[in-house]
Amino acid sequence: MHYSLLKISYFTLILVAITIPFCVWAVVHIPMGSAGIHEWLPEGRPERQRYERFVEQFGNDQIIIVSWEQCFLGDERMLTFRERLVDLDESSQNHLPVPRLPYFSSIESTETLLKKLRAPPLSLSRSDSINRLQGFMIGKDGTGAVLIRVSDFGVANQDATVSLVFEAADRTPGLDRSKIIIAGTVYEAYAVDQAAEASLKRLVLPSSLLGLIVAWLCLRSFRKAVMVLALAGVGQMLAIGMVYYTGNRFSAVLVVLPTLVFMLTLSGAIHLVNYFTKCQQKGLAYPGSQALLIGWVPSTLSSVTTIIGMGSLGTSELYPVRQFGVFCAVGLAVATGVLLLSFPAATDLVFRRRTKENRSSVSPSKDVSVFLPKTMSVPSFSPPSRIESYVRAIGINASWISGVSIAVLVAMFFGLGWLHASSKFTDMFPESSKTNRDMHWLEMHLGPIATVEVLLKFAKECELNNFDRIRILSKISGRLREEKRVGGVLSAVNFVPSWSESGTIAAVGKRGALRRAIDNTMPDLIASRMIVEADGVQTWRLMAKVSAVDSDDYGTLSRMVSTATREAMKEITDASISVEFTGLSPVMHETQTMLLKDLGYSFVMAFALITPVMIWITRSFLGGVVLMLPNVLPVTIAFGMMGWLKIDLDIAGILTASIAFGIAVDDTLHFVCRYIEGLNRNLSKEDAIVDTIQSCGKAMIHTTLISCVSMAPFLLAEFLPTQQFAELMIVMLSIAIIGDLILLPALLLSPLGSFIRASKTRQDLEVF
Repeated sequence: MHYSLLKISYFTLILVAITIPFCVWAVVHIPMGSAGIHEWLPEGRPERQRYERFVEQFGNDQIIIVSWEQCFLGDERMLTFRERLVDLDESSQNHLPVPRLPYFSSIESTETLLKKLRAPPLSLSRSDSINRLQGFMIGKDGTGAVLIRVSDFGVANQDATVSLVFEAADRTPGLDRSKIIIAGTVYEAYAVDQAAEASLKRLVLPSSLLGLIVAWLCLRSFRKAVMVLALAGVGQMLAIGMVYYTGNRFSAVLVVLPTLVFMLTLSGAIHLVNYFTKCQQKGLAYPGSQALLIGWVPSTLSSVTTIIGMGSLGTSELYPVRQFGVFCAVGLAVATGVLLLSFPAATDLVFRRRTKENRSSVSPSKDVSVFLPKTMSVPSFSPPSRIESYVRAIGINASWISGVSIAVLVAMFFGLGWLHASSKFTDMFPESSKTNRDMHWLEMHLGPIATVEVLLKFAKECELNNFDRIRILSKISGRLREEKRVGGVLSAVNFVPSWSESGTIAAVGKRGALRRAIDNTMPDLIASRMIVEADGVQTWRLMAKVSAVDSDDYGTLSRMVSTATREAMKEITDASISVEFTGLSPVMHETQTMLLKDLGYSFVMAFALITPVMIWITRSFLGGVVLMLPNVLPVTIAFGMMGWLKIDLDIAGILTASIAFGIAVDDTLHFVCRYIEGLNRNLSKEDAIVDTIQSCGKAMIHTTLISCVSMAPFLLAEFLPTQQFAELMIVMLSIAIIGDLILLPALLLSPLGSFIRASKTRQDLEVF
């Protein structure tokens, strides 16, 4: 049996060796790319439907805004920079098939917009023109900018788009890429990708080296350490290859995948090596296959439960989270299969001499002692006094430890209600970073960057003429300008002559002339997509600029715009007139809300799906529920404390729940399987726990130490989601080991432990 298993294992190892070059290629060419904003929108939600209609009618609202120190009105560099962008956009398309696709849909500078406002038919004065662009393209101190509207093709190729902007700056006299101050939705996605990729490439090597050193110290064998990390590394590379060869990209969410698969595979590998060491010490032949046959049940169960937890994220309404859940589940399943099937061959290669000695020196009867039924087994365990004393101390205080732990769980559970997710770009980088400095500079010198889109809709049956419609739009615009948190408002009102509402003959005559002028201007307003007509409905667009760097979240800002708009329209009773709110700011608020919902839903689903596995192991409903307490401890305490302390949770932090839950379940299953085997051998509860800690305790501690130390370099990441990911992982893994080595034994020795009994229907086997 062992020889056949070894042959299968070698065949698996050969297949893995064949795939390694392809995986290495994928690792070297890791494709980075943030999910498009439409992919972040919750599917089927009204916010998404409104935004999709908006994009269909008005085009995407993806922009890049560029300025620099001393970029005041009259600065010729604005015009030169714009011309360089146009030239580069045209010349960069030579490699594309016909028809050529532009990266930019429009490029406007403060100076070009001023010229349009001062030219006929508006013929505004310079001061009036400046006033209309204030808070949008002109700052209070006279700062100007270049506004780039990016095409759908440019959004899909954001790296190339931003590179063109940098190249245009380098080609502009008096400028270069280091001098420009840049922001905008496309640049934000680019900056996130660059930061995530930099963290991945800069910190993975020190993380791996630290992991190797700690594994060496823990396992007391360099060969075992290398083998464990190699097996986990193979699973990691297979996960990367899976993403690469399916044509997907590593976004700021999916970039966590390799680390997740590595850590979970590492946990299983350490437990198998622990069993392998025990088999070596017993002098068993084929120790690798013996270890596999001993450990495959808890390893498989832990992997299955973790896959269930990851798979629960696949139900998310957010595409990036759903994609993460699916790739994690599939990647972990593949990595676990490779680990289990290749383990005997890996140990045979690494420890070939010792294995050969065992094959030749061990008698057949000793070779099968691992699989003697419990009626034939003779306990040979002699626990160290320190472990026995430790378990006795826990037993004396079992009820107290269990009660306090449950009380802490309840308190932290209520803290989850205060948990707040952040999806603002500024929360992803330190305040001192260039990206944040640029955004603060632009908002201080130019105006707010984020936008809430107000869409004023006139149904087909509406009898108001164009001038009356623009008067309503003007009233809304005026009301929004009264709000301190609205830095600027842009609509068709900015591009028509001003008027007076007085009853003088001159004012009445001017309004009459203006009606005709607006009718003549309508084609230009429609061409510039300030107005759209579709299905008999005429929609007028108004852009309210709000801060992207203030402490107020997008939900608060969107509600403020909505309230002010409805106040301006409160006297309008015409049912054919309606208003709608959309844009990236409301969308990001909805995304923020959905992230927390996904966290709670996926965690509850994982709990509901994993609990039956625990019930099956213990053959008791209440026993299964009791075993879940140490597994929910890390996540509940970490996130509950963040809620109480009002620490914002980002997207990468949300994903740590699944990882910590998976590792906690892994250790719990190895612990409980061994504990029940002890009960089946007629050991007392205390002796079974002592036996379990001696058998599995080191492997559990080693898993935690190696994982935490491997995470430590990521604490230095400048990309804050990566930093928070590392912080939460270290905290939750530390709590998880406390839960498994303190709370779990206490529960087993408390009255609650009576629900977890020996499995009389199973022919359990003596292991060591």
